[in-house]
Amino acid sequence: ADVEVSNCYIRHYMNVFKPTETLMMMSSFAAMESVHIAAYSHLLDTIGMPESEYAAFLKYKEMKDKYDYMQGFDVKSNHNIAKTIAVFSAFTEGLQLFASFAILLNFPRQNKMKGMGQIVTWSVRDETLHCNSMIKLFRTFIDENPDIWTDKLKKEIYEACRTIVAHEDAFINLAFEMGPITGLTSDEVKQYIRWIGNRRLIQLGLEPIYQVDKNPLTWLDTMLNAVEHMNFFEGRATEYSKASTKGNWSEAFSDN
Repeated sequence: ADVEVSNCYIRHYMNVFKPTETLMMMSSFAAMESVHIAAYSHLLDTIGMPESEYAAFLKYKEMKDKYDYMQGFDVKSNHNIAKTIAVFSAFTEGLQLFASFAILLNFPRQNKMKGMGQIVTWSVRDETLHCNSMIKLFRTFIDENPDIWTDKLKKEIYEACRTIVAHEDAFINLAFEMGPITGLTSDEVKQYIRWIGNRRLIQLGLEPIYQVDKNPLTWLDTMLNAVEHMNFFEGRATEYSKASTKGNWSEAFSDN
């Protein structure tokens, strides 16, 4: 998914949106996807998996269906641009990846594979920023092109959400085919992605469609949203900060 999302920024979005600030944002997001790819490659190397595993996912129908579905979107019209942003940014970066995040982060929750958990935490941090930023761009694009915000587009976005959730259900069944993981069940993950799906739909300006009113994995929010503390002798804190500087530009150039 990281490869496809990176390709979407470079091959689709950056060919459509030309303001320098927007291109700066997208190029930085694409660069971070490359970091994610390298990080997961490092994980496979660390646990001794052969390079053949990089393409092994195509042997599983549940995973190949997810890959094939992402090949069907383009930016040939304003309608398609809006739909592609919804699918790749809201439902791929902002939903599809989160089932895997929940499964992987359950291991450090059990005090296992903590280094891997740190990498995943960084990925969640980045994907959340990417998702929220691109949804803001989506809303601005709709405001500037109100004629495309039709019942047809809304219906297609709802259908895309349902399709991606169905693909995730199949993937979750595959991941849990040998039984539950300590502290986590497949039903909990399925409910979680539906809760995330509702959040993304609301952010896009649509109505939620799943009967999930609260986060079924509250421990995940605790792990992801707590203030990050780090012993600087052992590592480096990497959380984003907002409004960390004080003052204003007029003060910076004053004579006093």
